[in-house]
Amino acid sequence: MRLRVTTNTLLLLCGVLVLCSALLGMVYNALPLSLAATESARHSRQWHGVLRASNGGMVLVQHAKATLKDANDSPHGSRGIVMCVHDGILALAVSLIRELRCLGNQEPIHVYHCFPDELSQESQDLLTRNNSNVQIVDVCVEMMEQNQIIQESVALSFKSYWIKPLALYHTKLTEVLLLDADAVFLKDPASLRTLAGYQRTGTMFFYDRLYNQRKYFNTRMKDPRDSDKEQHLLKHIIETFDYKRFGLSGVGPSEQLLNSMAYREQTSHEQDSSVVAINKAKAGKAMEILKYLITIERFNHVFSWGDKEAFWLAYELAHEDYYFSPWGLSLLNSVPNQDLENHPDTLCGSMAHYVPVDAESTEAPEVLYVNGKALLDPFPLGVSKSLKTHKGRMFSIHPTHLTPRYRRAEMDLTKAHSSFQCLKGLGSTTLPSHFRVHLMRRRVHYLAVQTQYFEPLDRCIV
Repeated sequence: MRLRVTTNTLLLLCGVLVLCSALLGMVYNALPLSLAATESARHSRQWHGVLRASNGGMVLVQHAKATLKDANDSPHGSRGIVMCVHDGILALAVSLIRELRCLGNQEPIHVYHCFPDELSQESQDLLTRNNSNVQIVDVCVEMMEQNQIIQESVALSFKSYWIKPLALYHTKLTEVLLLDADAVFLKDPASLRTLAGYQRTGTMFFYDRLYNQRKYFNTRMKDPRDSDKEQHLLKHIIETFDYKRFGLSGVGPSEQLLNSMAYREQTSHEQDSSVVAINKAKAGKAMEILKYLITIERFNHVFSWGDKEAFWLAYELAHEDYYFSPWGLSLLNSVPNQDLENHPDTLCGSMAHYVPVDAESTEAPEVLYVNGKALLDPFPLGVSKSLKTHKGRMFSIHPTHLTPRYRRAEMDLTKAHSSFQCLKGLGSTTLPSHFRVHLMRRRVHYLAVQTQYFEPLDRCIV
């Protein structure tokens, strides 16, 4: 059988070769290195075995007994970071932990997974390398032991994106930054806690891309009160939710909801949950409702693509204030898609978010982070899918531009709904120069894990 090699395939493979050979070869031999963030030496760890049932037998599961307090015993009032990790995204997770430390963030990091088979001992060792302040939590085992989840089938369903809200509910940290492993930060995400929206509400949410499909909360269902009529799923959930179960007064949609594009049936995607900031001390009943949504309601109604709509919906149902960044999602230019050459006012690459200052702020736009798996992983969707997918989702070695900051509420819906992959006609502006520094450092740490050459993990490039 003749092998067909396309131009895109060659470009992609060349990019992989350039990245792998240049970064670990050149960068660490030529660039000056320093400890940009002070870190402790490697801490000794003790291990203990726990017998658990598996397929009718007993298996020995090794767990780290760290010198730091166990994650479940974190003091109330504490701040920290929660990440959800499995073996398949280990390099992303380890490189994010290193980048957070390089940015100066020394908060405790709780790494969540679901059942022992999801995160090997080797992976746990790498995640805690030179980081005594990183804890590993098997949330599915713990919640079943505590009878908070009774059915194993329900617990197994959290081997998915749904583990993120479960981890948020479970952690004893009070001020939580819930981060996706592929987020590439240009500044410490802890800075979100200093912003007015977070301080007012104890929340900071980011918008997802606008796209109007009859899916998820935007689907139409048969009205249970009149089978001849249809009802919007989101409105159905709001109107029929069992408020009394949580000691709440009843239906009372907020102005935030009534004015949202979600409620107006103009989008099927509201929240991007790659970064979620929550102060649980201000959450009221929202955390208990979040648990209800992810353990019961999602099996009755598919209201979300993955976990992402559960966060704001829990606050809405709890009658608690919540804050969305006023700025819409931006995109970087995709190098494989040749955005700048073919349509510089329409970008189709990785998602990005600006620092969520209030809409009335006179501060200059500042990029906070990029949702950047396609900037780190040469095959972000796996080899087979990466060679067949839209070019905008392929590995992009050197993005230089992104969509200018814009108010999401003022988005032209005709443009928004014309493409799921791209932001049509919103223009482009140059990425800040320091983006390249952060991206290079992150790539080096990512490749250190992928190539099993771990020395670069011990230091930060300046």
